[in-house]
Amino acid sequence: MKSIWKMTGLILVSSCLLMSCVKTSVLEKLGLTVAVGYDLLQKDKLNVTSVLINPSVESKKKSEIITSEANSNKGARININNMSSHTLVSGQVRVVLFDDQLGKQGISVIIDNLSRDPFFGDMIFLAISDGSSNELLSHDYSQIPDIGMYLYEMLQQHIEDDWVPSCTVQDYRSALYSIGGDPILPILHKKDDSVEISGLALFSDDKVVGTIAPGEAYLLKLLQGKQKTDLKEISIDRNELHPFLLKKREGTVRVVISNIGSKTRFRLTSVQKLEFHVNVHMNVELQEITDHYDFRNPKAKTLLEQKIGKALSKETDRLIQKLQRMNSDAIGFGKVYRSTVRGSNLSRDKWHGMFPSAKIHSHFKVNIIRTGTTE
Repeated sequence: MKSIWKMTGLILVSSCLLMSCVKTSVLEKLGLTVAVGYDLLQKDKLNVTSVLINPSVESKKKSEIITSEANSNKGARININNMSSHTLVSGQVRVVLFDDQLGKQGISVIIDNLSRDPFFGDMIFLAISDGSSNELLSHDYSQIPDIGMYLYEMLQQHIEDDWVPSCTVQDYRSALYSIGGDPILPILHKKDDSVEISGLALFSDDKVVGTIAPGEAYLLKLLQGKQKTDLKEISIDRNELHPFLLKKREGTVRVVISNIGSKTRFRLTSVQKLEFHVNVHMNVELQEITDHYDFRNPKAKTLLEQKIGKALSKETDRLIQKLQRMNSDAIGFGKVYRSTVRGSNLSRDKWHGMFPSAKIHSHFKVNIIRTGTTE
């Protein structure tokens, strides 16, 4: 019995000694990085900007900016750690920015290194800065106390409720390394004393080849099947709605709709001529129409549905043609081709040779569920 008590005592003492050897991290001694920006310099050098949470409670500034030049991501971290009075920790990084010049050269090497780094996660948001990422991150914004968390929350909100597609490390790598698609990332633009998402950067492989505006991005996200209730404004020639407009004059009518629910179907209709058809069925709520329109007539609603569908088809065809000119399959027609044609042996190079000349047609069928306000 005594031996059992002795053994128990030894185990308890050993446990206490082991626990006392565990390395602890005091928050006040850590530099928590929440955002990182990469700018391309001459001779392939990088200018790396880190946004750290200021651990000092007494300080008015909630973030600290440290910048370093280096040849690699790890080298920049070493330099920044040497420049900081706190131990640099990357486990809280939420957003990584790349300046547009670096985007044109290619960013996959940096992203691959980030994905292998245990301090970074696959759910970090990626974005392209319109101009210098250092300037965007280091500016002293009067209404933004913590630029790192502000960018993270802004991107998250627009991804969930607006026209911005998901832009995590996982999303980027999935689009880059799966055959039949190309990545897209949001563009952050510093405007005076604030930051806005000005559009989407289109990639061909890992290089930025062009941009699209928010209205085009709405359609791209819709075709991806991820668009929710974001508003879309459409212009329709007054002559096309002439029978049911209460006032007769020239010009255009502005119609604002919100997507209640949509289904998109892609069909490869010809392999030899490489032809696709895109059919979209949308249930929408009419939020606004900038003219007096006679909804009392049952035919008025049908005509408006047809004209909205026609306008969306035209915009979508122009968007797809733009993607083809840039050779950026951000929608993923190559994936439709691979899933339809057995034994296609499709490679990224082969698809980039086929995609620009493909014939792609879109058709929208719009159903107005509810009508909103009129002006």
